Amino acid sequence: MRSQEPKTRYHISKSQIELMLYLLKYRFINSDLLAEVLKKDRSTIYERLSVLVKQGYIAKQYDSTFRLRGRSATYCLAPAGIRYLKHHDYERTQLHYKNKNFTDEQIDIQLLYIKIWLILRQHYPDKFYGYTKYQLNPSDYIKPTPHLKLEGKTNKIPDYLVEVFPAFTMSWRIRKRINMHCEMANDSEFTYPHLLLIAGNISTEKRIIKMTADLYAGFDIFTTSLDRLISGENDIWLRPEDVYLDEYEESVRGGLSTELSV
Repeated sequence: MRSQEPKTRYHISKSQIELMLYLLKYRFINSDLLAEVLKKDRSTIYERLSVLVKQGYIAKQYDSTFRLRGRSATYCLAPAGIRYLKHHDYERTQLHYKNKNFTDEQIDIQLLYIKIWLILRQHYPDKFYGYTKYQLNPSDYIKPTPHLKLEGKTNKIPDYLVEVFPAFTMSWRIRKRINMHCEMANDSEFTYPHLLLIAGNISTEKRIIKMTADLYAGFDIFTTSLDRLISGENDIWLRPEDVYLDEYEESVRGGLSTELSV
C-alpha cells in the first residue's frame, strides 16, 4: 500500500493574515489598490501576495489576455485561505462564497468601490471608517446590501451609504433602490445613514436629482458623477433639494457634512 505524502503546512505570519483579511473585506483586489489601502510600497505588497499564492491561500486571476485588455492581475481568497480564516475565529457567512463564478464586470465593480473609498478617505482623513458589504449585517440593510458604508469615527460625524448608478441605468431601477432606502429608514429604530449617489454620467445625475429633489426621507442625499469624483476635487457634491435643473451646470457644489445636524 502506497503511503500518502503529508500536505505541506505553512506558518502564517501576522502580515499574511492581515492581507487575507483585506481580501475577505474587499473580496477582489489588485496589488496597486492594496498598496494604496495599506499605504505601503507596491513591490512589497506584490511579493507578499505572491507568497500567499504559492502557498495556496489566495488565488491570482491572470492570463495572456489581461495585458491585451489592459487589466491588472486580481487576487481573492482561495479555498485554503477561507478554511484558515474560518478555523481561526473568523466564522462569517461571507466566507462561503465562490469567487471563480465572478465575471470581469462584477470584479470591476468590486474594484471601483475600493477606488471610491480611497478617494473619500483622502478627502476626509481621519473622519470615517470604511466598511464593505462583506462586513455588514445584511439584515440591517436593504437587499442587495450596499457595497460601501462610511461610518463616522465619532458619534458627532454622520454615516453614509454609497450607491453607484452606471450611465444608462433605467430610471425605475434607480427609483426602486432609493425607495427601498426610504422604507428601511422609516422602519429603523436608529438614525439612518445619509446617501451618496454616484452617477455614471451627467445625464444620470440629472435624473437622480429630478426624482429626489422633493423626496422627504429620514436622511440627506448627495449626488455627484464618477468623473467629478475621480477628478480629485473636494467640492463635488450636490444636494438635490437645492438644485434647479435648468441651472444644473451653474450649481455650486460642496463637500460632505462631517457634523451631525442639531
